[in-house]
Amino acid sequence: MMKKKLCGLLTLIAGFLVTQSCEKIEDTRSYAPVLSFEKSTETVKTDIGSYDVKLVLSKPAEKEIKAKVEFVGTAIEGEHYSVASDEIVFAKGEKEAFLKINILNENIYDDLISIKCLICPSQEYAVIPELKPEFILNMTKEIILPTLSFKSAEQNRFTNPYLAETLTYEICLTEALRTDTEVRINVEGDLSIGADFLINEGNSNTLIIPKSVLSKIFTVTFKKKDTAGYNKTLKLTLVPVTPKSCIVNDESSFTNISVIDPVVDMSAFFKTAALLGGLGYQMNQAIKAKDGTFSNNVVVNVLNHSSKGNYMRSFRNLSFNSAFGCYANTTGGDVLRLADLLNFNTTDTVIADYGVGKTTRFFSPSDSLLRFVAEGNNIRKGKVFAPAQKFRARLVLKQDWETGTNGNKQWHLDSKSTGGNISLSSYPLSFATMEIELVKIEGTFNIDEDIPVIIFDAWFRSNSKYFMRNIPDSYDIVREGDLYRISYKFTPR
Repeated sequence: MMKKKLCGLLTLIAGFLVTQSCEKIEDTRSYAPVLSFEKSTETVKTDIGSYDVKLVLSKPAEKEIKAKVEFVGTAIEGEHYSVASDEIVFAKGEKEAFLKINILNENIYDDLISIKCLICPSQEYAVIPELKPEFILNMTKEIILPTLSFKSAEQNRFTNPYLAETLTYEICLTEALRTDTEVRINVEGDLSIGADFLINEGNSNTLIIPKSVLSKIFTVTFKKKDTAGYNKTLKLTLVPVTPKSCIVNDESSFTNISVIDPVVDMSAFFKTAALLGGLGYQMNQAIKAKDGTFSNNVVVNVLNHSSKGNYMRSFRNLSFNSAFGCYANTTGGDVLRLADLLNFNTTDTVIADYGVGKTTRFFSPSDSLLRFVAEGNNIRKGKVFAPAQKFRARLVLKQDWETGTNGNKQWHLDSKSTGGNISLSSYPLSFATMEIELVKIEGTFNIDEDIPVIIFDAWFRSNSKYFMRNIPDSYDIVREGDLYRISYKFTPR
């Protein structure tokens, strides 16, 4: 009986315990909220200015919560974007907060860059990998970089190395650069910088184009070469060095330069053989008069230089015994008519040309006179120049020169005995030297005229008291400082 009562009591207690365990028990513990981004990704255009990234808590903050965000990605903070703070504050009772990202559109030169925002762990909130703990902001932009190019007129050019020209180029941009930009000028072809040409007067092939400009000038200066038949090519190509600053127009980012000195065919000037059986061909030479015409015509002898291309040699066309054809005060036959620029009285000293006369004597002992430069590839038209040169002659007393019968004068005999070598002369008088300097010649030639023609100006200088002492009244001789300019015209005879 007693055993039955004990079993019943245990059953009653067990039933009571079971009944009590099924009832809800309130949990008074405090759990940290879960922090996450509202979205995992978003794509925007860079010109929107800014973007607000939304973060959310799984429940309202029981107290102020500060969350930190880390930024990674292809976008660079401070260059492509900026944030006021990497810390987001949730006030008590709030579930949402925003992180403002300012997009620096003017500094972005890529069509796509991104910012990855990562929530940093904290004891104030929980971060669960499955609940958007990171956010990626993709920023897109239609990139139109400034385009570099040469002007179309500057893409194919000629230069003659004899002229040692400086060619000027302008790099054009479709819009202003956003930053100072380095541009390299690639060099291709037969010539090398430094040895054959210079860029901006130096050996560097790099340029800096400042920001905010629309063009940049640079120069290419060629070193002088006196080589007829010279034919070289040079190609210069623009290559931006500064990344993402500009691009080039493939069709106009280069220039081709033909560096040529074609051999000029002077045969059109050579028609009538020289006088007195001398070398060369006759040409009519006239000097510009004050009325604008070319007059005072004389005949001179010329010939192309056999060993020095594009040069025309000049000869005497009469037998003179005095330098520049000044014997007996008569008009000379030399190519520059220097005799016309000199005047001697009976009591003056005279110029003695030590050596033989006739056409075997070149006008200049050191070089030829006219240098022809073709106009591009056109060998029938172009310019004429001359090397700067000085013409010298010895002075003796006129009375000494005229002593003795013709052909047996003391000076003439001495010239014959020394073979024309003045350094071997035994003439008793001390020599004085007269010098006339040809400073430069500038002019043109045109074989395609009805009558082929050479026209040039010559500038002279001399300290001699005899030079230009009595200028012929009809000549249009212009004084320019210490220089005298005279205009000449040559046509074939």
